[in-house]
Amino acid sequence: MICAISGAEASNPCVTPQGNVFEKRVLLSLLTTNGGLCPVTKAPLSEDDLIDIVPAPVSTVPAAPTSVSGQGFGGLLATMQTEWDALMVETFNLRTSLEETRRELSQALYQNDAAVRVIARLTMERDQARQMLASNGGGSAPSADAAAMDVEPESMDEQGIPQADLDIMVEKWGQLSAGRKGRAIPEDQATPSDVKSLKMGKSSNLHKASGKTGISCVSVCVADPDKIATGGVDKQVIIFSRSKGKMVATKTAGSKPVTSVAWLESSVITGSADGTVKIFSGDDFDESGSVDLGEAVVSISPQPTGEYIIASTSSSTVSVISTSGGLNVISTLKDPSSSTYTSSSIHPDGLIVGCGTSSGSIKIWDLKKSTLAGTIEAGTGPINCLSFAENGYYAVAGCEDGYAYVLDLRKMKSIGKVGGDDWGSIVGVEFDYGVKMLAVVGEDKGGIVEVKKWGDVIVEVKGHKKGMTGFGWGEKGRWAVTVGMDRAMKQWTI
Repeated sequence: MICAISGAEASNPCVTPQGNVFEKRVLLSLLTTNGGLCPVTKAPLSEDDLIDIVPAPVSTVPAAPTSVSGQGFGGLLATMQTEWDALMVETFNLRTSLEETRRELSQALYQNDAAVRVIARLTMERDQARQMLASNGGGSAPSADAAAMDVEPESMDEQGIPQADLDIMVEKWGQLSAGRKGRAIPEDQATPSDVKSLKMGKSSNLHKASGKTGISCVSVCVADPDKIATGGVDKQVIIFSRSKGKMVATKTAGSKPVTSVAWLESSVITGSADGTVKIFSGDDFDESGSVDLGEAVVSISPQPTGEYIIASTSSSTVSVISTSGGLNVISTLKDPSSSTYTSSSIHPDGLIVGCGTSSGSIKIWDLKKSTLAGTIEAGTGPINCLSFAENGYYAVAGCEDGYAYVLDLRKMKSIGKVGGDDWGSIVGVEFDYGVKMLAVVGEDKGGIVEVKKWGDVIVEVKGHKKGMTGFGWGEKGRWAVTVGMDRAMKQWTI
């Protein structure tokens, strides 16, 4: 039996559900560092999934020498065995990384070649059109600069939402806004007094342990609270099951780190620093749609109809993406100012989008009119995260200056702040469904406060070895999750 990692004969062989054979000791060592993924198939794998291979009685294998660590010849052999295992794991990781890099390089070269061919074809067609125009008496052909000026507005001007799609959004907005005041709050929804007993429970290491590591974002599924999605610096999105206590799917979200993850009903949507927005659906969370926005995606939000995605990019655009028949951009809104967008979120009624900027202001977009409706001044630095409350009145903006600013949308101004100089850059903000509490998470520490009592922290949230990057409320506010650059997803329970 040859180990698929070391290439050596396995003394304690085991087989995975996919049929791959490994030295059990080496495989278990690797699983603790790579987030519990099969090194060959990349499928989720745990020690319980492994099946030991027992040789026939006639085939006896000499027992390994009993080692006494650090003493005599046996201790030396044990030390050499440990070093050999570590070397084999490192070699395997290097081979895997090399193959992945080769694939990415090949794909990039193909894309570059295709882009060059398209540019050459368009240039030739443009020159032919100019010659035809000149020969038909239409006057002299326009210069290259003039042609560029003619084309640019068509690609960069705001494109309103098609009326048929807008009608769907407006109808949903009417239903939601009418029931906003009388919305039902579950009787067992957690209260501030309940949350005082919130304590850190289980911790799971997710995503790759080698190369660039860390979890960049997290989202809890409302339709199925058992499911949690995390996006990583390793370009992957992972779906985690609380009841099973393990990963149930691992997918590639792009060629650069995942910047945003969310749930569109029971499907996972992701945004990547390479400009890609993807959707993963079905029991196996297979990719069912993808679209390239051309610039780094800073945030994505599901539109309340369940049929659209709102995505913002670092180039200050807001894209409305239809999920019908894959993913298709149906509208792109461009901020005419020089602002750089750093975050965004959609109002629970679905027709207002707030976009945080690098200057500390929030741009409010009216999707119904496809125009900027106003600006709210918040912090003194870039706004890393933004969230609206379910009552429709409040929003909160987490800033790099260490504070989260609470905004009253009726007054269009800040009415309070949460945080401090020792919290670090604010990376996660979220109201609970009952709008009784607000969670604010900084890189160094976080806390939960009662609404309207912004200065009083009910319970602190901390414990990551490296900077925290996100927070998510669980079902009825009775549990929560935090993630960080230490690859840990920590569950907090009452």
